[in-house]
Amino acid sequence: MVNKCRETNEIQACFSVITDEQKKYFDDNSNQVTYFKGETIFKQGTVNNSIMYIRRGLVKLSIQSNEKYIILSLKTKNHFVGFETFRHSEGSPYTVTALEDTDVTLVSKEVIANLLNQNRALSNEVIKLINNHVIVTYDRMFSLTQKQLHGRLADILLCLSRNIYASDTFELPLSRKDLAALTSMAPESVIRILKDFKTDNLINTIGKTIKLLNIPMLEKISAVG
Repeated sequence: MVNKCRETNEIQACFSVITDEQKKYFDDNSNQVTYFKGETIFKQGTVNNSIMYIRRGLVKLSIQSNEKYIILSLKTKNHFVGFETFRHSEGSPYTVTALEDTDVTLVSKEVIANLLNQNRALSNEVIKLINNHVIVTYDRMFSLTQKQLHGRLADILLCLSRNIYASDTFELPLSRKDLAALTSMAPESVIRILKDFKTDNLINTIGKTIKLLNIPMLEKISAVG
């Protein structure tokens, strides 16, 4: 079972079903904001009244409890953040942090609610969007609980290559600690497995730049776990 991390254009899917008048209403009531690498966009536990979509950049969604920390997912351009908690009136269940300089559009949940009430097709697209997020979450749960460490790391490297950077060579946007939090393993294990992959000529690393040298073998490692 290969990780279902895949590229989709959520913005295009939703905007394709709204009228010009509704699009203008959305644009007139939204704010364009730039966050620099390392900046917090939403903080876990604080009330968030906005839905955002990413126009450029990369963010991580993470949860922390005491000293324990896990990254739920990465989101890149053309993705929404916040629809899963659209009717959640308490504090945000996760923190959203920019991993690169990131441009986002913020729009209030009230504006989104008005559009959903007016447009059944948009409501259907949002339901599909949430369903896709749930499926990816289930797949991540399977990977983290059933796959061995090498399979988990292969999943993430393939996801970054295919769906974040669309290249077999990319600069790793995550620290070793973040990579460990994303794969649910110790930082020492991440370092060891990256070394194993390099020794086996599956990848090459120079600083934070990674090149995937043997994608079929990484796919096999991901599939067998």
